[in-house]
Amino acid sequence: MAILATAQQIVDRAHAELGLPSSTIGSSIQGQTTTQMLSLLNALGDDCVKVHDWQFLQFQQEYTGDGVQSEFDLPADFGRVVNQTVWAANDERPVSGPLNAQQWGWTKYGIVSTGIYYRYRILHDKFVVWPTPGIGAVFALTYISKNWVQDGVDPMLLKDTVSNPLDVPLFDRGLMVAAIKKRLWDIKGFDTTTLAMEFRHILQTEMGQNQGAPIIHLGRNNGIHYIDGNNIPDGSWEV
Repeated sequence: MAILATAQQIVDRAHAELGLPSSTIGSSIQGQTTTQMLSLLNALGDDCVKVHDWQFLQFQQEYTGDGVQSEFDLPADFGRVVNQTVWAANDERPVSGPLNAQQWGWTKYGIVSTGIYYRYRILHDKFVVWPTPGIGAVFALTYISKNWVQDGVDPMLLKDTVSNPLDVPLFDRGLMVAAIKKRLWDIKGFDTTTLAMEFRHILQTEMGQNQGAPIIHLGRNNGIHYIDGNNIPDGSWEV
């Protein structure tokens, strides 16, 4: 589990490790370096959201068809969909997609059979399904939230920007410190070879330990003991 810290604690630690004087975020005497650190911290958080499917940013969204609507609003904090997590719950089947514009056109207007699978795409911040879901059809998807900051005043509020000293980034404090040190020294034109190695090591460690990993089977037996697509073909077998 990540070790968290406030934005002020992260900036203070980075300042100390670089031998820089500290100053309070948001104060009237906030130094130029602290201002840079805060901007780099926000840029870093936005970048980290995009590089990995962090378990603490994963949420599930469900939609229910009404027989007419085929487009559904994405959550306000939607960052991106986690690939291969969209399911037609009633049918117990995956939803194919996301389709690109060419595939979507062929699916809707081409001489094709609709088949047993739904298709989807993300367009104009909406989850779009084809064919139009029937009444009561339930769709579930997992997405990555863009809100990587816990508000320092209201812990129940998550947001996408650090704006005060008590705000808490949800990423590990060591990762935040290592990254903003490297980025600050890059901007100032200093050698960052060691800092870059430190950052990459912490990032890879956090990505590897964030949610564990499955067993890798080198033999033919993959250890699956359930009836699923790995041992029977898809179809109706009146089981």
